[in-house]
Amino acid sequence: MSLTEPTPAPAVGTKPTSRKYLLKSGIIPRVKPSEWLSIRVVVPPAAQEAVAAVLIDSGCTGVEVREHPPSVIAYLPSEESERLSQIQARLQQLPAYDLPAIRKLEVQPVTEQNWHTIWRRYFRSRRFGTRLRVQPSWSRHKPNAAELLIVLDPGLAFGTGGHPTTALCLELLERYVQPNTRVADIGTGTGILAIAAAKLGAREVVAVDNDATAVAVAQANVERNGVASIVRVCEGDGFNALEGTFDLIVCNVISSFLEATAPQVPNYLNPNGVYIISGTSGRNWRKSVRPAIEAAGLKLEEKRKRRVWVAAVFRKC
Repeated sequence: MSLTEPTPAPAVGTKPTSRKYLLKSGIIPRVKPSEWLSIRVVVPPAAQEAVAAVLIDSGCTGVEVREHPPSVIAYLPSEESERLSQIQARLQQLPAYDLPAIRKLEVQPVTEQNWHTIWRRYFRSRRFGTRLRVQPSWSRHKPNAAELLIVLDPGLAFGTGGHPTTALCLELLERYVQPNTRVADIGTGTGILAIAAAKLGAREVVAVDNDATAVAVAQANVERNGVASIVRVCEGDGFNALEGTFDLIVCNVISSFLEATAPQVPNYLNPNGVYIISGTSGRNWRKSVRPAIEAAGLKLEEKRKRRVWVAAVFRKC
């Protein structure tokens, strides 16, 4: 669900390899059918999650959030470029909801080839918690004997640990995954969280994404990490793709999805089961996400915050 992670990813748009187009009065750039579009929205942090929600709802396969300057970047297939005018119109409505206005909206063609080039420039080996190390397939870093190594090739999916929401989920998985547990990862993206759960001792992991590209990338990463006997990757509609119950469910997606699906969660958790969420910011966490999950009958056990982003652990009593 490349709802996954309002998210990390390549630095497309920072140092463009091709001409940028500034959207003015609905002008849409001409691009080749084989290309993707990188949509870059420069906006204050307080409105970043709302911008991410608009972009995902408009058909983008995922988003990334940058700090310098504060901005949100999304990726849209070029054949759907007619959606750009609608995206622009919706983003211009932010002040009506007491959110800061966007400062700039740019669109740039991105080919699969330069996507991979940019990933190689910005995705580096990194450790999370005390045991997990995530690094790209081209890294030469040698992990120490105590580290659990996750090797990723992002492809055209999202999730490397570079964004606080993914990092927080990795840290919480390290704490809460117990040996021989059954785990579900909703919105798996690159498969990073599902692979981490398997490396941490889960006996079975079901990884779900509603994006076929993400599913293919996640499956390749699962095989690359030698956990194909533990992790099953499937394309499906969130919780509706699950069968049976789980000891732990992790869901790193946007606030609107967390709120809307909250009533479903208890049905898929075993007694005393754990629900780890992230992808929400402080404001939406307080006003919608936490109340919705608690109303579903789960008890908040732990909350962590990094910058504006929140991750939390709920338990089924």
